[in-house]
Amino acid sequence: MRAWRWIALASASIGWWVAQPAQAAERAYCPEIRQPEKTVVKYNLVFDQRHADFVKVQQVTSVEISDRQWDFANALTLSADSSEHRDAMQCLLYEGRKTKKKFNQWHPEWQSISSQATKEKDLVTVRYESWNLISSPGEFEVGPWTVLVRRGKDWEAVLRSPDALKGASRKMVEVKTGGLEISGAPGASSASKASRVWAMNGSGAEVKIVPPRNLSAVLSRRDSWIESLGVVSWWICSSAVIALSVWPFLEKKTVGRDKKAVGNPKKAAARVLATTALQWAGLSAALALALLLVLQPSPSANRWRALVGITSGLALVLLARPWLPLAQGSDESQKALKRRIVVVAASAAAAIGLLVIVAPQLFGLPSNLMPAAQPPLPGIVGLVLLDMSVLWLWFTAMAAWGWRFAREGRLGRPSIGNEPDHHLRNITVIGAVLAVAAAMVVVCYALSFELRWERANWIGGASALFDNTRGSALSQQLAELSSVGPLWAYAHTWVLTGVALVALLHISSRLKPRKNSLGPKGWDLLLVTAVFAIVTLRGVKFAGSSSEVYGLWLPLNMVALYAMVKAGRRWSVLGRMDREVKKCMTEEAAAEKESYVAAELGTRAGHRRLMDEARRCRDLLHRLHLVDHGRAEGVTRRNLEKQLSALHHWRPTECSHDCLPDPVSVVDVALSWGPRRRWWKNAIKAARWAAIFGIIPSMVTAWYENAYDIEHWTFTLDAPTGIPDMFWEFVRQEIFFAGAGLVLGALWRVLPGERGPVRAFNLFIAWLVPIAVLAMLNHSIDRKALGLAVLNVVLMLMVLTLTSMWMDTETFSRERPYWTKRLGLLASVYQVHGLSGQLAFLIVQAGAAVTIWRQIVTA
Repeated sequence: MRAWRWIALASASIGWWVAQPAQAAERAYCPEIRQPEKTVVKYNLVFDQRHADFVKVQQVTSVEISDRQWDFANALTLSADSSEHRDAMQCLLYEGRKTKKKFNQWHPEWQSISSQATKEKDLVTVRYESWNLISSPGEFEVGPWTVLVRRGKDWEAVLRSPDALKGASRKMVEVKTGGLEISGAPGASSASKASRVWAMNGSGAEVKIVPPRNLSAVLSRRDSWIESLGVVSWWICSSAVIALSVWPFLEKKTVGRDKKAVGNPKKAAARVLATTALQWAGLSAALALALLLVLQPSPSANRWRALVGITSGLALVLLARPWLPLAQGSDESQKALKRRIVVVAASAAAAIGLLVIVAPQLFGLPSNLMPAAQPPLPGIVGLVLLDMSVLWLWFTAMAAWGWRFAREGRLGRPSIGNEPDHHLRNITVIGAVLAVAAAMVVVCYALSFELRWERANWIGGASALFDNTRGSALSQQLAELSSVGPLWAYAHTWVLTGVALVALLHISSRLKPRKNSLGPKGWDLLLVTAVFAIVTLRGVKFAGSSSEVYGLWLPLNMVALYAMVKAGRRWSVLGRMDREVKKCMTEEAAAEKESYVAAELGTRAGHRRLMDEARRCRDLLHRLHLVDHGRAEGVTRRNLEKQLSALHHWRPTECSHDCLPDPVSVVDVALSWGPRRRWWKNAIKAARWAAIFGIIPSMVTAWYENAYDIEHWTFTLDAPTGIPDMFWEFVRQEIFFAGAGLVLGALWRVLPGERGPVRAFNLFIAWLVPIAVLAMLNHSIDRKALGLAVLNVVLMLMVLTLTSMWMDTETFSRERPYWTKRLGLLASVYQVHGLSGQLAFLIVQAGAAVTIWRQIVTA
C-alpha cells in the first residue's frame, strides 16, 4: 500500500498546482491608432509538407508604426515577458476575436522566437513568427491566421486582421503553399502556382489549400467507422490465427482417448496452454468490438465509459489468474496467499475508481465527471486516482496474461525450491512498478495539457478563449483519460498475442521434438508464420493507409512467408542432401524417415562427426591457401586436394553413397545445421542476438519518429501520450527485431543459402513482397510512407545479417578458445574472400538505408 500513498501525495501536488491562480484575463480594450493609413503591415503564411505525418504551417507578421500614432507602440520594445508588451501584441494579433473555442479542437501555435521590436527615431518595427503542425481535424492557430481542417474538405487559411489595423492602407498579404495546390483565393491581386498575394485595405484574406494526398486520406477516415472497423478487423484476424493454431492441441485424441497421452504431462500442459490461448483469442476479439462501440468520445456518457474501463480491467486481471505457481505441484498455501494478495490489490484499485464514479459528489464533481467550473482540490485528486486505477488495472492485466502464457508455455526456467517470500516480493515489486508507470502516464497527460494551455495563454486570454478556467479544463481532460486510457492500453496488447504464439510454438516443439525433421512443419510452420506476421506490426501503419486492406495485412504476410519456405525448402542445402540420400533407397525405406540428414545430425555422435570433419575441411582449405601463396613447406597441393576430396564423400550412416552435391562442403552442411541440435534452440539463440543488434536501430527509429527535429519533438510533447509512446516505440522495435530473429532461427535449416546472410536475405524478400503488393494495389500511398516502410525492412535485414553471421560463428563455438576475437573465427569460417563478400553485402545494406533515409528527410 506504500505505492498508493505516494500516488495520493502526487495527486494532491497536482491538485495544488492547478488550484493556483491563473494569469490575468484578456485586456478590455485596445487604444485607437491615429492616422492608420501611415501604418505598414505585412502578413506572410508558408506551408511546408516535408514530413509524412504532418504539415508545418509558419507565419511571419511585421508591423511598422509610429509612437505618435499609437499609445502602445513603445510597449512593443519592452521585454516579451512584460504585461505591457503582451497587451500590445494582443492588440496587433488577436484583438477582435470573440468566437469561443473547444479545447480539444483548438491547436495553439508555437512561437519560433520571442517577438522582436526595434525603434528608429519615432518608428517602431515589430516582427512576430510562429508555427503549427497540422495532423488532425480542428482549428490551428498561427498568429492572426486560423487554418480550418475538416474531414473530406480543403483546408481554409483565414486571416482576420485585428480591429486596430483595419484602417491600415499599406497592407501586404502573401501565402506560399510549399508545393500544395490552391483551390480558391478570392480577391488575390497576383497569383502563381506556388503563392497568392493580396495588396489590400480590407480586414482579412482567405485561401483554400488542397491537403497532401497522404494526410487527406488519413484525415478523412480518422475516427470514422470505416477506419475503426479496419483496425478491429486486424484484431479479429489475429484472434482467428490463434484459434486456428490451438486446434491440434484441443483435439480429443490428444488427451484422454489416446492411450499414449494418459499420464503424459507434456500433452496435458499443451492442452492447458491451448485453452488459455483460446480464451485470450475470444477476449481480444470481444474487447476490440466492445471498446469500439462503448468508448467512443461522448462527454455526456463519460461516467459509464469510465465504468467500462475499470470493470473490463478488473475482469482481465481476475481471468488471467496470475497467482498460479510457476512450477506444477507447488504448495497450495502459497497459491492461496498469492491469490488473496492479487485479488485484494486489484479489488482495492477498482474500488478507488468506482468510488469516484458512483459518488462523485464526495469529491465535488458533477455526475458526468466533467466539471464546468473550477473544481475543489479533492475533485482533482479524485480524477487522478480514477485515471490511476484504470491504467493500473489494464497494465496489471497485460502483465498477468503475459505471465500466464510464459508459465504455461514453459518460457524461462521455473524457480527451484519453496520460496514464498521471494514470490511475494516479486508480486509487490511488479505492482509498484506498474503503479509508477500509470502515474507517469497521468503526469505526461497533465504536462501535455499544461503546455497547450500555456501556448494558448501566452498573452493571458485562454480562459476567455475557451470559456473555461485552467483547473476546469484540466479536470475535463483527466476525466476523458479514464475512458481513453483503456483504448490506448488495448492498442499494445498485440504483444500478448505474440507471446501466446511463441509459447504455443515452444510447447509444440517440446511435445513433438521431431528429431527426423529439419524444421517446423504443419501446425508448427503455421505458428512460425503467425509470429512472422505479428512482429511485422511495424508495417501495419503502412497498411493502414488503406483501411480496406488493413485486416488483410496479417494473412498477407503469413502467405508470403509460407510460400518462401515451401519454395526454399527444396533448394536448401539440407533439403538437397535429403534428395540425394533418398535416391539410393527404395520407396518404402525413403518414406520411413522424414529426413535422414536430420536423423543423422540429431544424434550427438553424428553431429560431433560432422563438426570434426568440418573443422578439418577448414584447416585443409587454409593450408591450401598458404600453398598457393608459397607460404607452406613439407606439403603438396595434390595431397591436400586428395584429403579434401575424401571429406566430400561424407554421408549419413544409413546412406550407401555420397550425398553432398558438388558445390556443397561439410562446412556448408555444418553452417546449415546451425549451432544447436534442435531448431527451437536455434530460434532462441537468433532471437537473443537480433535483440542485441537491434538496440541501436531501435533507438534511431524511436528518435527519428519522435525527436528527429524540433517539429517532431514538439509534436511528441504536445501529444497526451507522446512521451510514453516514444519509450514504447523503442520496446516495439526490440520486439520486432527479436521476433524476426526467432523466425530466422526456427527456419534456419530450410532456407536456401550456404551462409547465414543469404538466409536472412530470403526473409527480407518475404517481408518486402506484401509491401510491394499493397503499393501496387493502392496508388494513393504516399512516397514517404512507402520509403519509411522499406527503410524499416532494410534495417531489419541489417540486424538479421549481423545475427546470421554471429550464428555462423556460434556453430563453431567449440573453437572459440583458440581465437582471440570472434572476427578471426568468422574469417576462418567464411575464409578470407567469403568474409569480404559478406562485409561488402552489409555495407551495401547500410548504404541503401542511408540513401532511403536521405530521400525521406529531404523529400
